[in-house]
Amino acid sequence: MFTPKWKKEAKHLYKGAKKFINYKRDLLAEDRIDEIESRREDLKNAWKAGSKEETKEAGKQLQACCEQALPRYKAPDAVAENVEVLFVAIVVALGLRAYYLQPFRIPTGSMRPTLNGIIGHVESKDKWPALPIRLAQEVTHGRSYLSVVNETKGDRITKVEAKQQFHFFSRTVITFESGRTENIAGSPTAFAEAINTKAFEELAGGKMSENLNERLLQITQVRLPVGFIIAEGYTETGDLVLVDKFSYHFRAPKDGEVFVFDTREIKGIHDEAARSGTPVGSHYIKRLIATPGQKVELKGGNQRTLTFARPDGKLGVMQISEQALVYIDDEKMQAPGVLRVESNANGYGGYQSLQRLAPGRYVRLADKPSTGKSEYWAMGDNSSNSSDSRMWGTVKEFNLVGPAMIALWPFGSGHWGFID
Repeated sequence: MFTPKWKKEAKHLYKGAKKFINYKRDLLAEDRIDEIESRREDLKNAWKAGSKEETKEAGKQLQACCEQALPRYKAPDAVAENVEVLFVAIVVALGLRAYYLQPFRIPTGSMRPTLNGIIGHVESKDKWPALPIRLAQEVTHGRSYLSVVNETKGDRITKVEAKQQFHFFSRTVITFESGRTENIAGSPTAFAEAINTKAFEELAGGKMSENLNERLLQITQVRLPVGFIIAEGYTETGDLVLVDKFSYHFRAPKDGEVFVFDTREIKGIHDEAARSGTPVGSHYIKRLIATPGQKVELKGGNQRTLTFARPDGKLGVMQISEQALVYIDDEKMQAPGVLRVESNANGYGGYQSLQRLAPGRYVRLADKPSTGKSEYWAMGDNSSNSSDSRMWGTVKEFNLVGPAMIALWPFGSGHWGFID
């Protein structure tokens, strides 16, 4: 049934006055409360009688009564009201982050090409686009251009270390023997990808390693002439994903899905960080391969020798198996994400058997639901460049955060949307 506008406004004022009493009851004198209630009753009788004029007059008296009920109270100005709204918004956002959704920035390339970590590209400065285009690329691709040039004759890089800025943004600090530092966007591995390898090879008279960590070690051994271009190009930020923290309270984790977990009490991760001198990531993102009680194994593949940098700076040697296939409980795993990795198509490179899943070895995951220590097996889609359960062991139930749900940004990475 149609209700006149003046009557709707009267009803809103009637309810608003009641809320005013409830919110300010501790500040209002009893006689003021009684007066407001009396004015509310007058307003109600006026609109029920159908008198528009009497209703408007009763409304004015009720509004004036409320405004005069707290003579010493000063209504908040626009700034105070905006601060209050902002504070409420922050509280709501923190609540969502704590219980439902959490943003997570991917720092490394362990999940490429499913999701990007921070990537570095070599590109000489004379090929950089104009500033407006670079600014647009910053928005669409999270792209930051960098140029690192040596300024002191015979100087040498002594340290390349990671640094977090505002929790989400990765930076790299380059320290020179002379004391000069360079602070650039991106991770150390992204900086390693942007290094001017040809110039270093000519200067040092040797081949630069394909392994990015080894490459960072190599450049610290070279004395640099003035004006030497150490790195020139750009880095692209890792994908920002939204993690569903709610689902695992109501369903079991599914093998084959991409998930996020914290690194508490995963000893291998902390030991690895201590050896390399890098900060421990508080959270990792991988693909969930096996769940509690399952047997996980990598079968097949060709053997080859892999060289890697040891903590003492020397090269180690490891036999690995390429193109291995994932088997769960002696059955070939059929999860779509795993099959994509094994396809060797569209940038995927297959799985590699090593360490805990070296050829001929398998792992049986513990199933201890009463203790919170049931075990899960995690591996990166970029198997040759992923530190995962093959190296540092299992993820416990208490480490689980939730499935990676949506890739939010950058828009130009090709990954925007739901994650599978």
